[in-house]
Amino acid sequence: MQKIPQKRHLSLPAGQRVDRVRCSPGKLNLLYGPKPVFHISHSVAGEQLMKNQRVAVIDGTNRFSPHTIATIARRHRIDPEKMLNRIVVSRAFTCYQMESAVTDRAPAFLDKHDCSLLIVFGPLDLFYDEQAPMRDVHRGLQHMIDTLDALKKQGLAILVTSQQIAAPRGRGHLFTSLKTKTDSVYRLDMGERHFALLIEKAKSFMQKNHFVR
Repeated sequence: MQKIPQKRHLSLPAGQRVDRVRCSPGKLNLLYGPKPVFHISHSVAGEQLMKNQRVAVIDGTNRFSPHTIATIARRHRIDPEKMLNRIVVSRAFTCYQMESAVTDRAPAFLDKHDCSLLIVFGPLDLFYDEQAPMRDVHRGLQHMIDTLDALKKQGLAILVTSQQIAAPRGRGHLFTSLKTKTDSVYRLDMGERHFALLIEKAKSFMQKNHFVR
């Protein structure tokens, strides 16, 4: 009897420098660091848009820039309007709106439209709001993480982008809760004389995963 090869996980060494963020289908990825992480996320979106794919964005920090997408399009001699028409943006201004955008609006939209990538900008910024009771914060964040996990299992590529900011007292563990649930973690390391994209956690597969959409 022929032996069926088992799926193997290949992990990249922590701290390894990489040239770009790779968002594979069925993976939940986290990108964090200084403010330029949002520019990197626009580049990730641009890669998909240039392949005529549709991208959904949930923006909790008001960082999505149509101008940046248009600039990427012009750089590659593509009509900016065509790329912008393939991206849908939903904005959130409270942790409750962020939870609803991820758990209610995103699944409903993705069920009707064939998107290759979902990007979530700054979800934790809103959960850091000290006016929101911790009971609501824990429930909302867990609900959001559970929904993202369900979406990735349907074959969606997901990128959560978070600017590295100081969390209010008693809320620093929220970032850890999110980070531990991701498949890949990218960190942008910047200084006066250096700029590096480092990978803290990543898994790749020797065999392709098959998903039902």
